[in-house]
Amino acid sequence: MSQEKSLKINIMLIQNRIRRTLPIKTILVALSLTVLAGCSSSQSQQLGMRSSTVTKTPQQMSNLEICETYAFGRRASHTRVAIASEWNRRNISHSYCNKIRNELYVTALLKKLANAEERPGSNQVQPVQPIELR
Repeated sequence: MSQEKSLKINIMLIQNRIRRTLPIKTILVALSLTVLAGCSSSQSQQLGMRSSTVTKTPQQMSNLEICETYAFGRRASHTRVAIASEWNRRNISHSYCNKIRNELYVTALLKKLANAEERPGSNQVQPVQPIELR
């Protein structure tokens, strides 16, 4: 019986220790995620988090990656001419780049979830719609 009691006491001590440390860990994880989410692309680039080379083809890059490589000097594995071609095809401007680069990650995520992501105007020719004859 004494072994059972000591085992129960040990289990209770361990459970109490876990209960005390679990909220602290949860708070630290939530706080770090909040700090990262409350940061913009330009701020994370200043911290060195977005300094890696972009290896995607220009057609596969996001608008933000196109902006960072073409306008703000982020390294890419493709030529500047290929990236400039995609820049022109998507009709991206410097003001648009500044806007999306300074947008907080939380805001960008919420816009993406709501399908309200702003895109630059397209310069592609729209197909002609057929006319109904009466």
